[in-house]
Amino acid sequence: MSRRGHGGEVYALARAMRAEPGRFTDFSSNANIFAAGITESLIKATPYPFLHYPDTSAGALVQALSEYENVAPDRILPGNGGAELIWLTMQGLAPRKVLFIGPIFSEYVNACEALGIPCEILPTLPENDFTCTAEDLKRLWDTSADLVVLCTPNNPAAVTYPNMPALLRMLRAPRVLIDNSYREFLYGLEEYGENHLNAYAAQARPGVSVLTLHSATKFFCCPGIRLGYLMGERTQIARIAARRPAWTVSPFAQEMGLKFLEHIDAYRQTLPALQGAVMHMGRELRRLSRVNPQRVFEGPGFLCCGLAPGLDAARLCAALLARRIIVRDCDTIPGMPRGFFRVQARPREDADALLDALREV
Repeated sequence: MSRRGHGGEVYALARAMRAEPGRFTDFSSNANIFAAGITESLIKATPYPFLHYPDTSAGALVQALSEYENVAPDRILPGNGGAELIWLTMQGLAPRKVLFIGPIFSEYVNACEALGIPCEILPTLPENDFTCTAEDLKRLWDTSADLVVLCTPNNPAAVTYPNMPALLRMLRAPRVLIDNSYREFLYGLEEYGENHLNAYAAQARPGVSVLTLHSATKFFCCPGIRLGYLMGERTQIARIAARRPAWTVSPFAQEMGLKFLEHIDAYRQTLPALQGAVMHMGRELRRLSRVNPQRVFEGPGFLCCGLAPGLDAARLCAALLARRIIVRDCDTIPGMPRGFFRVQARPREDADALLDALREV
């Protein structure tokens, strides 16, 4: 079994190329770079609480999340980032078989393979804008899996499923996990209220248990502060929590989680600049000869781009890396068709440097 890697491996790449990490422009992360200044100022103003063990229950953070999400505290489980919660969920639920609606974050498949859980991927297609067709919905209805997993807004396919009510009605599997790591990017849009645990639970078939996964990394631009949380029915959350070691969420991560929620309005004010960057990069990428203009998908804070016929994503990524520009090769993402790369939406100066490099490589 070979473990699938991720983007954002700037330290490993810097060591391999004998360069300082700061010499690279990392487009492979999906964090909201426009929020980096807010997070940096909050970090500098927060002393590191090193003297005591962390609060295993993360009680203060859970209470704040309960009010923010309008979900009871005993239905919320914080974790050391989304990756830890993915592994805990697979261990705690112990499904006989998992069906992923692809494309899907690699760590889900890594966890299933490591734990010996059979899984399969239902791939969505770029010609359908990576949405679920009527045929896909029938396959969901017919599946023998007892856990279905999907991500909306999707990474890297950049789609927020427009037919979630229909999709949920077609799920007869007893448990559904919906990765909502990019939900906060939808703030101000109609889809924001539609993509929430309470909305999903109201639309799901009777007897179907819905869980949602959330990551602080993306919206609050804090990949190095490992923090996420899971929400679901009390019995499911309790089963998953029983698998968690003590002290996995550091006291600093808990404190920063509280700070993020206190300053949520400031973070939301970065969205217009982020959305403008997505539109600018999408427009310019469609003009490049190496990119298929019909295969540029604009996500909540990133873009997923299909290459022109005959071009190879791995070779493109390697050519850009030689210029110390890191982009995400999507060929390694489960359920993703070949020939795509993903780029973070960044300020104009960085975006134009990437566009110039793409014209030249």
